[in-house]
Amino acid sequence: MKRPTILTLCALALLTLPLVACSSKKPAAESYSANISAYNHTEDYIHQFYVDGAGGGNSYPYGGGGSFVCCISYPAKWRPGLSATVKWTTSSGIPGDKRPEAITPRWHEKVVPIDKYDIPGSTLNVHFLAGGEVRLVISSKGARAKDYPGPDYPVKPPTWKW
Repeated sequence: MKRPTILTLCALALLTLPLVACSSKKPAAESYSANISAYNHTEDYIHQFYVDGAGGGNSYPYGGGGSFVCCISYPAKWRPGLSATVKWTTSSGIPGDKRPEAITPRWHEKVVPIDKYDIPGSTLNVHFLAGGEVRLVISSKGARAKDYPGPDYPVKPPTWKW
C-alpha cells in the first residue's frame, strides 16, 4: 500500500477546513446558522470583533454590510433574554490622527440582547452605534433593504471629511 504524501495530507486538511470553519459553537437542537456582518455607525475604525467567540472581521467608519464572515449558531425561536457577548477593538478612523489614544486600539466588551425575530434569518447584523452601544439583528435582509428590522445603513455626518 502506498503511503500518503505531504501534499496529499495538506490537500485533505484544506478540504476539511470549510466543514469546521463554521463550528465555533456546537449548534443547539432546532438551531440555525447565520453569517456575521458589521455596520459601523461611528467615526472609529473597528479592527476586529467577535460575537460569542466567532470572529466577525473589521469595519470602517460609517460603513459596513456587504461582506460576511461565517458563522454563529442561534435558536430557531427567539426567546426573552436571548443575548450574545460582543467584543471589539476600536481606534480613531480619522486619517493622520496621531494622538496616542487614537492610535492604540481599545478593547470593548458588552452582553447585547438580540432583537426579536419571528422568522430566522441568514445573517446576524452587528450594528456598532454611538456611545459604545451595539445592536444585534438577525435577518435575511441588509440595512439598505426595505422593511429591514434594524437601524438604517450608516450615514456619514456632513462634518465628516474623510
